[in-house]
Amino acid sequence: MTETNAKIHVLPDETLGGIKREYVEVDREAGAGERIILRDDDEIGTFLGSNSSFVYLDLGGYRNGVACDPACCRVLEPTNIVHIDGRRYEMVEREAKVGDKVIHVYKGESNGIVRIVRKVGDDGIDVDTYEDEGELYSGFYHGYYYVLIPLDKEKTFENKNSVYKEVKNYIHNELGISRQDIQEMISIAVSIEVQKMSESGKLDRVAGEKIESLIEEGFENGGRLLHGFKERVSQTVSNEVGKRIANVLNINVELKEEGN
Repeated sequence: MTETNAKIHVLPDETLGGIKREYVEVDREAGAGERIILRDDDEIGTFLGSNSSFVYLDLGGYRNGVACDPACCRVLEPTNIVHIDGRRYEMVEREAKVGDKVIHVYKGESNGIVRIVRKVGDDGIDVDTYEDEGELYSGFYHGYYYVLIPLDKEKTFENKNSVYKEVKNYIHNELGISRQDIQEMISIAVSIEVQKMSESGKLDRVAGEKIESLIEEGFENGGRLLHGFKERVSQTVSNEVGKRIANVLNINVELKEEGN
């Protein structure tokens, strides 16, 4: 687990094909091959060794000796959080399910490839085709991938809310479309769908089925129609037609009072 107050660095991880990964600073003795950061100048490199006077590190492929004792550097420990296409994911070690997003962790060119799971088998998973050392493959073995769990759901919601406000402002301020204009657009669309239903006979079937049902119900009480029969027929048919129109248009409109 990453400490809440730990300083985080986002760096490419070559073991994941160069995908960016979050690292945290920790105070402990570094081991060969670990990433370190120098306290004085924030220089980051791979720890090679040290003595009482110098720390030796690999800086982008060349050896560098820094005149300081080992206490002048901090170890950068990798976390299980990676950044892919601008989003943060947690790498979880479990067998994937269909639809999961996974990252391949295997020696070869395909290391760090991200795919969506298409099928799950006993030995592994099927994914979209990828190339590794001149050969084409379409699967990962179990144990050689991590499932990616998105961590920025709240941020995504905030972004959607922000986009909604921008679109709303654009509609009202830039395009000059008022609430009345939108109501008229919906009214026209509904009128068109009602006409289509009427011409196709769907409207007659909807009304006929509901009215027959209400008539049977109305005559059950002493052979006379119940009070308010006309209003019930009108409301029922209106509701049923409204449902079908909403399904056709795929809309759900709730008009709120001004100021909400």
